[in-house]
Amino acid sequence: MGQVRIHYLLKQYADNNASAEEVEEMLALLRTSGGEKALKEMVAEIWNEEEESPLSEKDWSRMWGAIHQDMRSVSRPARVLKIWGQVAAALLLMVGAGAAYWKLAGRDKKAEPVAAQNVKKDIAPGGNKAVLTLANGSTIVLDNAHDGLLAQQGGTNVEKLDASSLAYNTGGKDKEPVMYNMIATPNGGQYQVILPDGSKVWLNAASSLKFPTRFEGKERSVELTGEAYFEVAKNSNMAFRVKLPGNGMDVQVLGTEFDVMAYANEQTSNTTLVSGKVNVVSKGTIQALEPGKQTILDNQTKTMQVKDANVEQVVAWKNGLFRFRETGIRELMRQVERWYNVQVVYETEGKDQDFTGVVSRNQPVSALLQMLEMTGTVHFRIEDKKIIVLP
Repeated sequence: MGQVRIHYLLKQYADNNASAEEVEEMLALLRTSGGEKALKEMVAEIWNEEEESPLSEKDWSRMWGAIHQDMRSVSRPARVLKIWGQVAAALLLMVGAGAAYWKLAGRDKKAEPVAAQNVKKDIAPGGNKAVLTLANGSTIVLDNAHDGLLAQQGGTNVEKLDASSLAYNTGGKDKEPVMYNMIATPNGGQYQVILPDGSKVWLNAASSLKFPTRFEGKERSVELTGEAYFEVAKNSNMAFRVKLPGNGMDVQVLGTEFDVMAYANEQTSNTTLVSGKVNVVSKGTIQALEPGKQTILDNQTKTMQVKDANVEQVVAWKNGLFRFRETGIRELMRQVERWYNVQVVYETEGKDQDFTGVVSRNQPVSALLQMLEMTGTVHFRIEDKKIIVLP
């Protein structure tokens, strides 16, 4: 009965429906032996990850310190919210558009800077946008192009399948010379391309992929800038190679799924293996990866290390989500810059607050900013295509 009641009260609280008496009851029950388990189950339910909690042990420790020490004499919701605000950044959870919000701070605040701004200032999310550059230098804006055959390149048909994807079909023709094309997404753009061998590539915003119109020889080689998710068609006679000219790193595979993130303005370039096997090569060092592992290359020192990867967080962008886990505000806002095609300006200094949460990428930027503001640690102002980060 106790666990059921805790779950009910937590849901009431998360949905902003808890009365003052229910808040007090909830806190009292959380301080019981089953309270921690109930709260973790609630967070896991919202986070939609049964096998792993979105919070570190440090976050849980801070939370229970607040519950057992600061809340003993709580009698009003306003006081409760103030204390919960200390740990709210670690519990900022939102699952998709229109889903339940886990609001542990800011519900009683009078000032909501982003929400109070004129709706005309809001910024729409990115979408399926890309430019295809053919071998002769001519370009095709894919988001404006018609579906169907767009061009022929070296005996290969270039076809737009739908609003989000492009395919190269060789049709068995191998007498024509091999040509090179490039597909590039702008800030606020994403696109999928099916390569001549059937491999699928999803490009994130501000990224480009250069590739041949037909693969021949012993290797299938492409060049990437930015970020892309690869689903490589198996071919034991022809290895697949992703070159990253910006940092001298190569990723070599036979048939597998992996993500490569190599933006010039990020501190590291990361390769994350989802399935199969890959070798990551940098400065003559070859690092073999297993599924669930990630190489992290420091773009300054060129040193590389291997760590366990949070695969769901890495590939969230491909699935239409922002997924943060103890992510600093500046790293978080770099993702916002690329997806919403905005400039971010900082009028605040100090500690780079960490945020944990899941937010749909299909919402206007105000939805994300309002969730961040609810932690009480940061505020924003929107001016045209500029987002100003305020203390």
